[in-house]
Amino acid sequence: MISPITQTQHPLLGGEYFAAREAAARFLAHRQEEHAEHLAEEITKPVLDTVKERVWDVFRDWLLSDTEYNVQMTMARMVEDSVKALIGGDKWANVKYISPEGYRTEKVRETLAKLYTDEIKDRRIADLEKEVDHLKQSLRWARGDYS
Repeated sequence: MISPITQTQHPLLGGEYFAAREAAARFLAHRQEEHAEHLAEEITKPVLDTVKERVWDVFRDWLLSDTEYNVQMTMARMVEDSVKALIGGDKWANVKYISPEGYRTEKVRETLAKLYTDEIKDRRIADLEKEVDHLKQSLRWARGDYS
């Protein structure tokens, strides 16, 4: 910055000197602003680019992880629903996986026959007998027999 010299201190310099000095000061002030902006951009741009890149990396990783989890859970749910339908006796599952008209269903029928052991069958019979007893009691109560 130019030191403050006034015309009253140095009257021999003249008005043109001080006008030129003022014009030069305005020009340099403008250049200093441009330089400061350029310098600030040089300093902040690499930092901002790195931050932006890392934020996008984190977001992309999270998005891929979330997508992978959603696909995994959908696949697991589909398999679980199919197994429940098959074991639960849903008609569509029986037609698709067990019926002789289905494509390559012999292995599934063989596996299910092995799974339905006598213990499982006996438990199912016991479940059905409990249900029959419950229905008999409900019927008695509906007829007004509370004994």
